[in-house]
Amino acid sequence: MLEEPYRWVEAIRNRREYLEDQLAGASPVIACRYADGLLLLTTTPGPRKIFEAYNQIAFAGVGHPADIEKLRKSVIDIAHLEAFNLSARDVSLQRLVNFGVGPLMKAAFDEIFRSPFIARVMVAELDPTQERETFYTVDADGSFTGADSVAVIAGTPEVADAIRAHLSQDTADQPLKQALRSCVSAWGVGRLRGEAAAEELDEPTSAQIAEAITSALESVHLEAAVLDRTLPTKTKFRLLDEPTLAAAADAATDVSGSGS
Repeated sequence: MLEEPYRWVEAIRNRREYLEDQLAGASPVIACRYADGLLLLTTTPGPRKIFEAYNQIAFAGVGHPADIEKLRKSVIDIAHLEAFNLSARDVSLQRLVNFGVGPLMKAAFDEIFRSPFIARVMVAELDPTQERETFYTVDADGSFTGADSVAVIAGTPEVADAIRAHLSQDTADQPLKQALRSCVSAWGVGRLRGEAAAEELDEPTSAQIAEAITSALESVHLEAAVLDRTLPTKTKFRLLDEPTLAAAADAATDVSGSGS
């Protein structure tokens, strides 16, 4: 096949369509800055999707749980190898993505005789040296994009765009409670976007968003974590507990307390 470039291009196109089909229904992971650090939020029916990678670095993924776990382990291994060979200060988001998970996912995608990773991933770093490198999102083909305030990985680009458009860029100054509510509400917008054709969805009302969140949480549960710079420990990663998430869901679905 390598001697027949047109067949190779066709095979790559088929892989891309296959991955898009497999990932289409994935529940988004939303990340943003808040007053004391970074917040990552998603929903899941069971398996975790948000993890600590190294001290001030978090990892999240959407897609096949086994592939998410393989990529998570690879990121952790790369981070610890960097720390051992160089120093903990040299473990950076840019190096993990540029020389680690990005090439790893691209190699799996390009080699048509092996299975690609059915996943999209996000890596976040608290207080990086370059603000534009706070978040990186990596697609299934290994392509990656940096962001400074808000990042989203989702089943389709349309869902990710709808969430980014809804989520305020001013969350950097919000306390955690308010940022959580904003992210849960944005997740509800993504849910609506994923269920509607492009021509069928206008700007959703608060009632529509609340209904989407309430309906979804009957079969899945919220998962969220922060990289909190106020923690006195070396590691800044902290999973949020159920009462905190329940309060955020209640606030996001309280139509009486928000406009349309």
